[in-house]
Amino acid sequence: MNPRRIAMDAIERILYKGGYSNVVISDIIHKYVLEDKDKALVTKLVLGTVENRITLEYYLEPFLKKKQKTWIHILLLMSLYQLVYLNIPDAVVVNEAVEIANNRDRAIGSFVNAVLRNFLRTPRRGFEGLDDMMRLSIQFSYPTWLVAYLLKDYDAKILQEIFDVFAKEQKDAIRINTLKTTKEEVKELLMQENIGFLDHPLVQNGLLVDQNLLHHPLFKEGKITIQAISSQLVAEVLNPSTHATILDLCSAPGGKDAHLAALMNNGGSIFACDIHEHKLNLMKSNFDRLGVANVKTQLIDARQVYLHVKEESFDDVLADLPCSGLGVMGHKVDLKYHITLESIQEVMNLQKEILSKVTKLPKIGGHLIISTCTINKAENEELTKWFIEHYPQYQIIREMMLLPHEVDSDGFYICKLRRMKT
Repeated sequence: MNPRRIAMDAIERILYKGGYSNVVISDIIHKYVLEDKDKALVTKLVLGTVENRITLEYYLEPFLKKKQKTWIHILLLMSLYQLVYLNIPDAVVVNEAVEIANNRDRAIGSFVNAVLRNFLRTPRRGFEGLDDMMRLSIQFSYPTWLVAYLLKDYDAKILQEIFDVFAKEQKDAIRINTLKTTKEEVKELLMQENIGFLDHPLVQNGLLVDQNLLHHPLFKEGKITIQAISSQLVAEVLNPSTHATILDLCSAPGGKDAHLAALMNNGGSIFACDIHEHKLNLMKSNFDRLGVANVKTQLIDARQVYLHVKEESFDDVLADLPCSGLGVMGHKVDLKYHITLESIQEVMNLQKEILSKVTKLPKIGGHLIISTCTINKAENEELTKWFIEHYPQYQIIREMMLLPHEVDSDGFYICKLRRMKT
């Protein structure tokens, strides 16, 4: 089966039928018998074409006189992606595209050949003369409404730096699991295998590595786990005592709980809540791999926890809130097409509802930690401001907005609050 033909089907499912790239790619890879190099090509073509859709359509527009059938449009976008972004000979790209088109309609094969060869002969369309909103939208392939939305919080220079980081291929981040090993031991093993790594100044036990270690013995043995640097910082900001009682309201996939367990050396108790049973099962499996022994999982909605526990039951409450995810768009390449202003407003309402239900759960002197993986201020600083105004018994201890270009990681917001009184 032609991997480019397979990629076209996946792209259509994502861009035109509302599919999510990780799910669609997984389905495709399991559906067809493909060699590893073809699996890699399919994945790259799908993710690259989806991620750069708006830019590619801008490049393609001058060469089309009318709207084309969906499959033709996808074939042309995918071909332009290869010509612009990949180190594949032009002739190979054009010939493969023509062959795919001819198999459907020989007349279309001639059309595709003409469009692609005209594109190659013509100087690439630039971004001169566009205002900041349109330039950022087209150059980095983000919907104009989303660019305008983010320009309310950040000027064009900063937003370009954020999009620049999202566009680059990032090193994988790992966290050393101190329940089973030390940072020095992991570094030594990586050096022995000539796997490059870098310390990250933001966290104690995080490394940026040159290879995906998901199938490495270090991962399988639970000595490391895959976790974004900014996500690792949440547990360190919480900074639990070894005997603390902690509630995690929205715990899946459980990375922060495993990190807290390591910081606590499996002391105290962590209650990890989520509304999806299958996610709790995956968390338990992950905890077993990592040697986590002080976490109890609970199938419960964060908005209902207060009905089942006494007030002032916890030293620390972690609210890693549902959010729009705008800080992780660099590796969730289709998120920008699925999200809407309405969905952002819905998640903001949910954030406030969750927080309003847990205000009495931390002990006096205890902590509430708010975190999100988004970068828009409405879900972060403005949410915390709203919370303080409505619940003045809380005081901000530490607040930080981690922007991708500043920390070389996902965009993340963390705020640690202390409950000062009843």
